Amino acid sequence: MHRNASASGAAIVRPASLALPILLAALSLAGCAGVAQPGAVRPSRAEDESSPAALTAIVAERRAALTSLRATGKLQVTIDARRGDEIRRNRVRASQAILVQGPASFRLEALSPFGVTYAVASDGREIAVLIPSEGLVYRGSADLETVAAAIGVAATPTDITALLLGLPPAPPLDLRNAWISRPGPGATAPDDGSTALAPTVLLHATARDDPDDLVVLGFADAPSADGAFVPVLYERITGSGDLVLRARFGAFRSTAAGALASRVEIRATDSEAVLTYGDVEVNPAIEPGRFAVTTPAGAREIRLDAGAVTNVDDPA
Repeated sequence: MHRNASASGAAIVRPASLALPILLAALSLAGCAGVAQPGAVRPSRAEDESSPAALTAIVAERRAALTSLRATGKLQVTIDARRGDEIRRNRVRASQAILVQGPASFRLEALSPFGVTYAVASDGREIAVLIPSEGLVYRGSADLETVAAAIGVAATPTDITALLLGLPPAPPLDLRNAWISRPGPGATAPDDGSTALAPTVLLHATARDDPDDLVVLGFADAPSADGAFVPVLYERITGSGDLVLRARFGAFRSTAAGALASRVEIRATDSEAVLTYGDVEVNPAIEPGRFAVTTPAGAREIRLDAGAVTNVDDPA
């Protein structure tokens, strides 16, 4: 699901409203947008390198080359909490220990001088959140709503995993009516780690899983990664013009697996996030058990399912 509605069309709790009591309370213990103006296409880029098939092949090649990651970094999440007509912005920032394994497994641990204050892990099927200081574990099926509750970004586990790998979470695309646009001349964003790169080539195509949705992929040269031609923008937009998810990439590094984006900017329903990597190890072997959370002795479990947060001891 890429929409905030159930299959029956019934209303559900907004992801941001779920995220606030879990994410903000936990990360506070750690002490802690439209597309940028693009530059001109470089004349050295061959026309056939910018065909729809060639551009989607670049994304596929990056996914095949970069499958896992172990890193430290900084994560800043901004969530819009809505109460009637009032919108309140809440921002948290924390150092993170990050593990990622494609296609849908991730673990984030918020670090403080006192140790791990918050851990969230998913194997793509289940998601669990541990808050040691409160003796609580939230646990439920991994889907858009529970991921939003756990980390503040309304996205599927597969999408989150791709984003943590510095890759656009593009679904399979229908290229029959795809088209390419080339933004007009302008100042190219610097690849100095301070912002995402501006795209110089844009691919527009519909999503195979929902033909009403338009997917936009942007590409640019990354000077800091030996000039590699890399994905720097991802957008998914509904047929009614609503933004489902936007991701922008920058601060590319040269690694054994090719260019790696060490800055990821994300915009989703009622939330924004910026992830900046420090130390990174690409394609490490990670034990599957690292993507699960064990409930400590004496801790309470809270069920995190079906758009609601309930105590597992509560009657159904």
